Amino acid sequence: MDENTQIRSEGGGPGELRRDARRNRLNVLRAAREVFRDRGLEATVHNVARRAGVSAATAHRRFPGRDALVEDLAEHAAGELTERFAELARTVPADLALERALRLVAAEAVATRVCAPDHRERFPERARALDEHVHRELHRLLAGAQEGGLVSAEITAQDLRLATSALAAAAAAEPDPERAGRSAQRLVTHFLRSFRGRG
Repeated sequence: MDENTQIRSEGGGPGELRRDARRNRLNVLRAAREVFRDRGLEATVHNVARRAGVSAATAHRRFPGRDALVEDLAEHAAGELTERFAELARTVPADLALERALRLVAAEAVATRVCAPDHRERFPERARALDEHVHRELHRLLAGAQEGGLVSAEITAQDLRLATSALAAAAAAEPDPERAGRSAQRLVTHFLRSFRGRG
C-alpha cells in the first residue's frame, strides 16, 4: 500500500494530504537550516530528511537535490522575514519594529550563512529578487520610524543595504555560530545608534 492509499484508507481526504505535504515541507526546511548550519554544504538531502524525521523518499519528492533545497530554503527564509516584518509593523512602535526587524535579519544571516553565498552563485537573478523584496519591506519600516521622528531623515535605503551587508559579513567571518550571532547583534546595536533621530 502506498503512502497516499494508506492515508485515504484512514479517512484522510485531499485537504488532509495537502496539509500533510505542507507540514512535511516546513519540517524539511527547518531541518535544512539546522543541517546546513552544522554540516555546511556537504550536507545532503538524506541528512536533512533524517533531521526532519521523514523518509528520504519524502524529502526527495519535495527536493530532488541539494540545489532545490537551497533555493527553496532561501525563498522560505525571505517569506518568513517579511511576514515577521508585517507583524512588527502592526504590533509595536515604529522604531522598535525597525530594531527587531534588523535583529531578525542578523539572526537569519547567521542561520543561513553557509548556503546564502551558494544560493547567490547558483541562482543570481532569484537571489537578487529575494534581496530586493526583503529590502523593500525593511524600507517600509524605516519610513515609518522616520515619519514619527524616531529615526533620522538622513538615513536612506542604501544605508539599510550597507547595514544588512555588514551583518552578512559579520555572520560569515566567525566560524562559531554563537559568536557569529553575538557579533551580528552588536552590529545591529551600532547601526541603530547611528540611525536615531535627534528630535
